[in-house]
Amino acid sequence: MKHQIFSKAPFQLLLFLLSFLLVNIETQASSSTTATPERLSVVLTNVYADFPPTRLAEVNWEEFKRIKRGAQSGEVEPSESVAEPKVESKPATKTVSSKNPSVQKPAAPLTYPVVYTRVPRTHGEHTVTLSSGEYTSDNWDYMDSLPEVSRQFDGFNAPGQLVLRDTDGTEKIIYDCMNAERPCVPFDAMPSLDGTKIAFSVYSADGLKPPWPENRNFPTRQLNGSNTDARIYIYDIATESLTAWPHNQGNHDISPVWLPDGKMMFGSTRNGFLAPIRARVNNSQDVQPRLYLADLDGTNVIDITPHEVTAALHPYLLNSGRVAYSSQWLSHNLAYGTTNGGVNWPGTGANMWAIMGMDYRGGDMTALLGAHKNRLTGSNPRSNTMKAMHFLGQRANDDICTVNYYRANNLGLGDVICWPPAKHGIEGPAPGFVPSGHYSAAVWSTSEDAASRKDTSGRYLGKVGWPEGTPDNQLLLSVGKGFCTQVATGVPGTPDKIGDDIGCDVGLYKTTVIPSQSPDDLTLIVDHPEWHEFSARVVKVRDIPTPPVANTDDGSCQIASSDAGSTDALNYKGYVFNEQYKTVDNNGALMEAVDHSEMAAIRFYEIVPNTTTNRDFENSIGNRVKLLGDVPLLADKSFKAELPCETPYVMAGVDSDGRIIKRDQVPQSLRQGEKRVCMGCHLHAKEGRPYEQSMAFSAPAFDLTKAMPVPTYTKDIKPIFEAKCTSCHAVGGDVPLYDYDDLALDYAQKSLPEHLKVQMTSSTNLTRKYGLQRPMMSKYVNNMYARESLLYWKAANKRTDGRTDDQYDDDIDFGADHPVDLSSTELKAIGDWLDSGAAE
Repeated sequence: MKHQIFSKAPFQLLLFLLSFLLVNIETQASSSTTATPERLSVVLTNVYADFPPTRLAEVNWEEFKRIKRGAQSGEVEPSESVAEPKVESKPATKTVSSKNPSVQKPAAPLTYPVVYTRVPRTHGEHTVTLSSGEYTSDNWDYMDSLPEVSRQFDGFNAPGQLVLRDTDGTEKIIYDCMNAERPCVPFDAMPSLDGTKIAFSVYSADGLKPPWPENRNFPTRQLNGSNTDARIYIYDIATESLTAWPHNQGNHDISPVWLPDGKMMFGSTRNGFLAPIRARVNNSQDVQPRLYLADLDGTNVIDITPHEVTAALHPYLLNSGRVAYSSQWLSHNLAYGTTNGGVNWPGTGANMWAIMGMDYRGGDMTALLGAHKNRLTGSNPRSNTMKAMHFLGQRANDDICTVNYYRANNLGLGDVICWPPAKHGIEGPAPGFVPSGHYSAAVWSTSEDAASRKDTSGRYLGKVGWPEGTPDNQLLLSVGKGFCTQVATGVPGTPDKIGDDIGCDVGLYKTTVIPSQSPDDLTLIVDHPEWHEFSARVVKVRDIPTPPVANTDDGSCQIASSDAGSTDALNYKGYVFNEQYKTVDNNGALMEAVDHSEMAAIRFYEIVPNTTTNRDFENSIGNRVKLLGDVPLLADKSFKAELPCETPYVMAGVDSDGRIIKRDQVPQSLRQGEKRVCMGCHLHAKEGRPYEQSMAFSAPAFDLTKAMPVPTYTKDIKPIFEAKCTSCHAVGGDVPLYDYDDLALDYAQKSLPEHLKVQMTSSTNLTRKYGLQRPMMSKYVNNMYARESLLYWKAANKRTDGRTDDQYDDDIDFGADHPVDLSSTELKAIGDWLDSGAAE
């Protein structure tokens, strides 16, 4: 709403100042034994710059806002009672917020302490200068942001505090950034398994900034991106002592997790990778976090996720002793399952996060949720598309919970999805491979990139996030009340649209029933109008087992399958030529017209992480690859191979001619001495043959520890064309054999003459008319399979994808007979080049 501040109410201003002074006097008289005052920085709240310092939590916010609006005495807006923040040993009182139309229950007592983060919520009236003139509103909190996948180290509200709330409601600030010289936010709190300590990270930057566009100087203040840093601390609850881990400035050491073997797992950008390169989009130049192990004092650090060549975030120790975490997938075609309306264009990369599992040492990786990006049918109908799966918790009944949310615009809030753990290695039933029994913890919330839903009265219902299980099998949730999105917003339109509702106010609530049917069935824990409270963890003793891990006798690293002939990763969506991107993005992709029984061996490629911003290679995978080799399947379709330890790899199934017919695009790696056993080949929905009953169990491991280079166009393929093809295909002719970009990357067929182009649509836009979607990189190159590439067909003088030219009208045809003078070695080189990513 637009206002002229104090323009009509000088008397009310005087009343306000008097009430403010009285509050401050009362505060000083009663707080001599309290903890450090909670004060908002002057730069953050310049609207209060002329007022004496006070604990803002003790301000009567209803009176504050009534007077600032010039309302007459007795004109009280619909209000909500919330719990007064209590500082150590201070009795509880209550204050009210004038910007919530519903009435909440008083704060509920807890039988366990909780630790949580809070950052300032933008509240009160602020004036900004627009091109149309000055504009005043009290609805700026919709611009507030919290940490999430697109705001990992900066760009969220700051500064902040880490608060320990005891069972009687008293609170102690255990880390305070409010008056720190360097702006910071303490986050990622994780209590120790014995309940005596709390590990957390302090995120910091050189300064604060307003939201974009920064030249408007909107009142919200966030950590800027200058010299960001994050360091891990350990807080001892009994002694109130704080210990900092060893740290190198500029590293982001985050999300510490206590492990049952006495180690700590954490995320870090040390020794960082850059994400796989995606064609046609701006690729991040930032080092991405992965997961590491360390001793409890932060020494003896070990990298346990070299296979996370994109990013990994926020591990969580499950009750089973295994670890779940968020993994971002941008390798090969994993980011191309949607096109964002473009041609050969990736989907929103920051939404490409799945939940993975591993043992406590980082081995035995399995997929838990989101590996196939199928819909969450049967859960929340407003949130059934998978987006960023992030932030984990677990209920007392062992159900795992995470947040499904749309990146960047929604404060990390969305739909909390829970599911009962399946047997090891099982994701869910085919064809969706979504965990059986999954459900939404709050059916009124939404994960869509939009404002929260409204109830019948017009109230914004809000959104939920950060699930944490409680001993009584309920959930602590971070609940954002109000509008709670920044998508498709602007000033003055959005503040005016919000009106008397709330932009977004995040607080801590507890479920009373799961699934929650309405915000009204939640119990208030803590929700102060001047703070966003979020990311709560219960401080309790957790009796977590140390599960056994499978090791080799000699310290080598081995992978085996008891039956690679069994699979349930089939093409359930059928074949539409230019819509294959909908299926090949899945981690278990296959050739639709070639039977799984043709698989004769398993091929392993080493994936080389990107460690520099200097892009000196080109392929369709996004990382360099090396060939480790093929392990033949035994008579019962089992296999055992020895691989280099601590080395990222991907697998592919090959036929008897050495051509790939099935492939995995998710890198894995083996810890030193690890033996990893699968019971099938992309067998996601059921258990397979026991390993002990396979021939591989007693067979020696096939040695694939020596990596070899893969063919490149310049060194290996172009010379073949120049030696064998120029008699029919001249340089500069119709078929672009002698130009890498035109041959391997011309998805819009721009280099081809009209008579050779394959029309895809009737659009008048030439890119859409002739544009080929992934996995086609050009008319001649399929970036998944040589056997689906026209170039390979012509080199072999036959169609090799299991189809015929007259079978479909809208795909690429082999065409007329094409005699060639290629040796088997040269044909193999062309096939190997295509299968390995068609590197330049």
